[in-house]
Amino acid sequence: LLWVGPKRTDKVILHFPGGAYIFPVSEMVFKFWKYAQLEWEKQGLEVGIAILSYSTSYYHAAFPTQLIQAIHALKHLLSMGCNLSDIQLIGDSAGGNLVAQLLLHMVHPLPLPFPPLDLPPGARLRGVYMMSPWVSLSDPDQWGSSIHTKDNDIIIYKTGRRWGDTYVNNIGNGILSNVSLAQLLPYAEPILAPNNWYSNLPEIVNRILVSAGKEERLLNQVQALFDKKIKPYFGDVDGTLVLQDGGVHDDPMLDFAVSDVPLGNPLTAVVVEWIKEG
Repeated sequence: LLWVGPKRTDKVILHFPGGAYIFPVSEMVFKFWKYAQLEWEKQGLEVGIAILSYSTSYYHAAFPTQLIQAIHALKHLLSMGCNLSDIQLIGDSAGGNLVAQLLLHMVHPLPLPFPPLDLPPGARLRGVYMMSPWVSLSDPDQWGSSIHTKDNDIIIYKTGRRWGDTYVNNIGNGILSNVSLAQLLPYAEPILAPNNWYSNLPEIVNRILVSAGKEERLLNQVQALFDKKIKPYFGDVDGTLVLQDGGVHDDPMLDFAVSDVPLGNPLTAVVVEWIKEG
């Protein structure tokens, strides 16, 4: 785990960066969170931020390797004395996929070669935010036309499909190779998990925010995830979907590839305020 700012144990964000199965964490992620921390400090709120820096990608380790890393990251924060109710989970792109994997594992444990998360009865995460979550990899075409038509996005269709196919084709290789693909796929592709798994999420998390850009290829699958899996169980108060006009994939993060502050991006302010409220 890589830390940004004060190593406090009373309020913590655990971030799973985008590119979870392809790239290591990028500099713009640290700059995004440093900006957010400074904004919160102006309001008298100090927050510790832990970022999971993936030790392997899908070229070297198949699902559920990254889920195992995420489980141990959360266990580590709890072992430091953090309360589950003071932790907010955040993931962007493939990191949003990983957040959903972890939540589903918490309510419907995947059989892994170590003890499951031992959470205090009634304990719930303060909040979960998924930015442009990549939740359908094997057949994204089934959710709508955006995967083909949003040509202003930073994701190229052929590249995204190649990454997705490589990920799906290696599910369970090495670890859990004796478990059927049908059992693993609802975790690896969270939009395919049964609705009743999601119905249990309010037992472990207070509220969920999901965002996407209206010009990104993943738009339809993000909308389907929210409409089918989150809104029915969190309602309009604790479940929020924000669609950014003109936004592309992971839009708030991209400003920080070239700047230390948002470049007029309205979604960044929404995210910073939503997390602060938690």
